Amino acid sequence: MINRESKDFIRSPAEWVPLPGSLEAIAALTAGGFDVVVASNQSGVARGLFTAATLEDIHRKMTAAVE
Repeated sequence: MINRESKDFIRSPAEWVPLPGSLEAIAALTAGGFDVVVASNQSGVARGLFTAATLEDIHRKMTAAVE
């Protein structure tokens, strides 16, 4: 797991909070030559709780945090 869990879904970039050490672990793996892939189940988009555009904003925040 990379971020804090929420029973109400992470619905915005502001709500996405990485777990301590998770981003450092991704950075270390990347620096070690590993390709890191994140897969997630985003049923919140299908349920209309947030848009695909908001999900992309969350992904951009996550990606920027590990660069």
